[in-house]
Amino acid sequence: MKIYTFNQRIENLFKSYFSDFQNIKINFQDHEIKIQVIDDDNFDSASLEIKEDTCLYQITFWDGYSQLEIIESLNERDAGKNIKRFMKKMIKILNR
Repeated sequence: MKIYTFNQRIENLFKSYFSDFQNIKINFQDHEIKIQVIDDDNFDSASLEIKEDTCLYQITFWDGYSQLEIIESLNERDAGKNIKRFMKKMIKILNR
């Protein structure tokens, strides 16, 4: 069985959740992943940022209007659960 890196797992989740949407993008940097909704009407559109540190994952979700959530997870498994939860919220935003 192939073992995936954390970035590969996030990329696979992104592809499975957002395959039907054209107005969302994902960017990978050294220890940071950013998923952002592309919305011409909202300059500060919804986004999900994941920052990976040596022993901590910081997940920041912005709904594009008024709600900001920051979650810190100590392991990949908990981080993955929170990322899935925020991706589901992003789908609701995209379906508006």
